[in-house]
This record gives sequence, structure tokens and C-alpha cells, in this order.
Amino acid sequence: MNKLLAISVTAATLTSLLGMAKPASAFTFGTDGISFNTTQQVRFNFTSSNNAFQSTVKVFEVLSNGQLQEATNGVLSEELKASDNGPRNGFQSTLGNAVQQVNDTFTFLAGRVYTLGLVSTFTRTEAGTLRTIDAGTVYSTSRFNILNGLMGKQRAVFGSTGAPEGQAFNAASSFQSANPFNGPVAIGFEDIKWGNGDNDFNDFVVTAQAVPEPLTMGGLALGAAGLAAARRSRKRHTTEA
Repeated sequence: MNKLLAISVTAATLTSLLGMAKPASAFTFGTDGISFNTTQQVRFNFTSSNNAFQSTVKVFEVLSNGQLQEATNGVLSEELKASDNGPRNGFQSTLGNAVQQVNDTFTFLAGRVYTLGLVSTFTRTEAGTLRTIDAGTVYSTSRFNILNGLMGKQRAVFGSTGAPEGQAFNAASSFQSANPFNGPVAIGFEDIKWGNGDNDFNDFVVTAQAVPEPLTMGGLALGAAGLAAARRSRKRHTTEA
């Protein structure tokens, strides 16, 4: 084969493979829901927790009738206790102490709609007995957060870890979607669904990143190697001439 043609073919192949590395399908990833046109694995990691509740982040599937169903293997990060040391450190929870990472990846099936939910409880003593009380669930999809009969209250931000503890995050409405194919995306929750929360959106924070397909990464390596070989061939041809 003509060496110049070989170089052109290799370069074209690499360009094609680079195109494969980009998201190959449309997706929604934000306060309007989570969905992908092709089955996609996403890696989740715990970042921080600053709340007095004992909380767990779960994946829920939105069924065709609009109801929510907890997804199989959908528990992501879970607090084993409310915090490391109570209020002394702002109710902070750290991984390996108060928090465990149950599943670090979740596979979103093609064409289905999902949402993340922060499920919270707290304990208090009633009549001498310690009781666990349901503090409610807030969802990353705003329309599922119902307050006083009104739907659509934002309780998660995409692409932000929220504001400093106790300070209202007034820019929350600017962080309603993000692209998990561009790198880890921070997702911060406000854990109180009713109106008297501090709205700092830092009560529980995780990151999410789309996992590239192994074939794509292998193809990129192969294409890069081919381009390097073509360059060596061109250099040798120039030297011989």
C-alpha cells in the first residue's frame, strides 16, 4: 500500500475511534430525570455528608405509570450512623466510618427513566424508647418532590457541591443538568423536603461519571499505535529519499 495512503487511512481510523469515545447516544442527566438511549454504566463515589439525618442514596426507576420503584442493586452510598461525631464537626460523615459505599457502579438500561433518591431517617426518644423516624425522601428529579401539594421543588444540584454549611445556595437553579461523559459530576442534595431547610444543598454529595466501554478504550489505543507507526514510516521514507 502507498505509504501516504496508509497514513491517511490510519488517521481516518483514529478520528473515527475518537468519535466513538464521545457519548454515542442522547441522554438526560439532571433535575428532569436520568436516562440514556443506550445501556450505560455510571460510576458513583461518595464525597461528603453534612447532615444530622442517617441517609442513603438510592437509584429508583420511574415506571410507565409514573410510580417509583427502587432499582435492583440501586443502593449507592449508605450512612451506618448519622455522623462520625455528632454536632461537634457539623454532623460530618466520612467513608469507612459513618458511611459505606455499597455499589460504586450502576447500569442504566436503555430507554428507561431513573432518578436518584436520598432516603433519610432520624432517631428520638419517645416515652423512654428510642424510635427511628422516617424523615422522608428527596429526589434528584424535581417533579417528585411534593411540598404542600405543589410539585417540582428542586432538591438536588448537578455539577456543584452546594454552599458552605448552613448557607443557602442561591445559585441552585443554575445547576440543573450536567454531562457525566465529561468527567465526574458532583451531585449535591438538600435533605429536607419541607420548607424550613437551610437549602445549602451539601447535605449529601456524590459524584457520577459515565464508564467508557472497554472496546472504545482498546480501539483508541490501537488507533494511536497505528498512527505512531505511520509517522515512523513517513519519517523513514523521508530519510531514505
